Amino acid sequence: MKTLIFFGGTGNLFVNKIFPALVTMYARGDLENVQVVAIGRRFSSQDDYQNFLLKTLTEKDPALLSEDSIKEFWKCLHYLQGDIEDDSTFVKLNQHLAACCTEAIFYLSTLPNLYQNALRQIKSFFPETLLKNAKVALEKPFGDNLPSFQKLKQTLQQTFLEKNIFYVDHYLGKEIVLNLIILKAENWFLERLLSREFVKEVHIGLCEREGVAERKVFYEQTGAIKDVLQNHLLQLLALIAVDAPPLCETDPRECASFLEALAYEKSKLLSKIHLPPPEHIKLGQYTSYREETGYLNSTTETLFVVPLFVATSRWKGVPFYLISGKKMAEKRSFIKVIFSSHLDYTNALYMEIQPEERIDLYLRLKRPGTTLSAMDTRLNFSYAGNFKGASSQAYQKIILDILSGDRALFPDSSFIENAWRLTDQLKTLLDEHRHPLFFYPDYTLTAESLLTERRSENAIP
Repeated sequence: MKTLIFFGGTGNLFVNKIFPALVTMYARGDLENVQVVAIGRRFSSQDDYQNFLLKTLTEKDPALLSEDSIKEFWKCLHYLQGDIEDDSTFVKLNQHLAACCTEAIFYLSTLPNLYQNALRQIKSFFPETLLKNAKVALEKPFGDNLPSFQKLKQTLQQTFLEKNIFYVDHYLGKEIVLNLIILKAENWFLERLLSREFVKEVHIGLCEREGVAERKVFYEQTGAIKDVLQNHLLQLLALIAVDAPPLCETDPRECASFLEALAYEKSKLLSKIHLPPPEHIKLGQYTSYREETGYLNSTTETLFVVPLFVATSRWKGVPFYLISGKKMAEKRSFIKVIFSSHLDYTNALYMEIQPEERIDLYLRLKRPGTTLSAMDTRLNFSYAGNFKGASSQAYQKIILDILSGDRALFPDSSFIENAWRLTDQLKTLLDEHRHPLFFYPDYTLTAESLLTERRSENAIP
């Protein structure tokens, strides 16, 4: 029997994201011959843990609470009270796995600073017969710079085969992000339009309403650039900018080859990204951050606007604006491709990742009537409208791929190394020039207002 072992079973990630995905998957029959082991410190009994999960699920998504399905799900869930830094936890886990497990999948949904210790404990306490085919999944951030990631990678490879290591970036499991691959590969005319010949600029944004909340210690040490630019936003940039060959979905081997080639090209593309002059970068911090976190002299950025340039013949001279901020006026993640035009009107391809998964194409079309006049028009596709809300959750896709051993949509170590190399260069550039920080009122800024302001200052090329 396959066993999914979640370290951090009482943490926010497991409770709010992974657990609802598991309940849905079980109801659909996706977890046949799979058991789930959740490890956490807070509860001493299985009943207390189940009641805690039920309360959380009731508050989050009561539609998932079918009495029959949830009772059935408990049959495959085993709670183990323990601490990732306590040897006895691994002794108990090893005894449990020895009785029933044929394939172990270790999922580290814990704080990243616990990864190294957990990996050492796994190597020490589990037999070679179990570990030779075991898998491991871990959540970003993968280290906090290039050397720390390389150290983490080395520790992983001492126990697990490279093909069994899954670096989880949940953005790559979202339907609209996956659709970007199909949009480019299966609509060849659009893939050709995405180039310097037709594109004026690209905006990639991740705007959040919430502040740092319980992540204040981590966030003060990390900042917005390392938190989201190094992973989510560079992944989206690579997907929109990479050369995508046609996809033959009828041939599984050819499809697998396509995805492997795509991963290689994405990694290579990152090595061709150039940084802008430091004066073209904007860093901000929301005004209540210092009081909220207790770091009264903090210079940690909670917002950035960074234009990057891809030094290829296809994209030379086209700025990719990466924009992110906390406590902004809206919660929105998106990619916006702005096409060149001789008119004041902006032709654009807009892909919204959240709050609504949708694709819009902005065009000028004929206005109804007898005169030959034009009007602004939006052609729209949305998952909620076209498929009656049938968009799957990211963690369902992630867990299914881990179970099947499909690494195609997970970033590989080469991509992560290149992403950290670029991020480290950016941080060094900003530190050397003592880049100024501006303070913005909570819940006031939008991605559009930031870009408009920077253009008025002639700070963005």
